[in-house]
Amino acid sequence: MSRRPIAEAERKHGERLGRILAERRESSRRSAAEVARASDVSLDAIRSLEMGRVPTPAFLTVARLARVLNISLDELHAQASLPAAGQEQS
Repeated sequence: MSRRPIAEAERKHGERLGRILAERRESSRRSAAEVARASDVSLDAIRSLEMGRVPTPAFLTVARLARVLNISLDELHAQASLPAAGQEQS
């Protein structure tokens, strides 16, 4: 069974999601290693997500990070769904 190609909109959503999580982590003055330990998500997964290399992260990964970073899943999704400044939403 082959995977469907990832749409550009999904890729951009994943990049924004990673950027939001990174900003939230940094504003809380926590290292990626601290968040990894607290969330039970691997440090490599966190770094990959924050760098935008994971366009469609697993729900459990996002839920664990959101809990540790004290952001609701609804808020996280809403923020990641907004187009970046100067970009149209597709």
